Amino acid sequence: MTIAFVFLAGMTLVSALGVVLSRSVVHSALFMSGSFLGISGFFVMLNAPALAAFQVLIYVGAVTVVILFGIMFTQKPQVRRYRSIINRQFWAGLLVAVGIGAFLAYVLSAEDWGGTEAGNGPREVGAFGRDLLGVSQGAEIFTLLFEVVSVLLLVAVVAAIVVSRRKIGGGVDRGVRE
Repeated sequence: MTIAFVFLAGMTLVSALGVVLSRSVVHSALFMSGSFLGISGFFVMLNAPALAAFQVLIYVGAVTVVILFGIMFTQKPQVRRYRSIINRQFWAGLLVAVGIGAFLAYVLSAEDWGGTEAGNGPREVGAFGRDLLGVSQGAEIFTLLFEVVSVLLLVAVVAAIVVSRRKIGGGVDRGVRE
């Protein structure tokens, strides 16, 4: 528990310092989402998983996306050479993908699958959803609220995409000159 606390405290503090010290506003917004993730980890440590889920959904998901859209609306579009960006990020992306793949292969190979048979779990989709969300039999209203919030966030993201699109032929379109 102490190791998790030190990790989360370090993550939150480093991200908060990144918000304050970063020269790029976009990087500051991304550091802010890292700080929010650290705070949601504290909620998990305090046995409040619902608050942790709300922290991730509302602050990391919605607030950070709204701030990033606001930043991107107010900045002048820049022409970037995507070839150099792809070349720079290729090896880092490949390293992360191989690392995650190795971790998943280790977890799947270390698991004892002997007692697992086909059809061993719940057969109803509703029961599976309740088990997945950790909701007891009498508290289905929380499942409904969770689904309403997820649909609301989906509508907000789609609306932000529609609003942010520019008409083609009106000058600079999405940072690329015509």
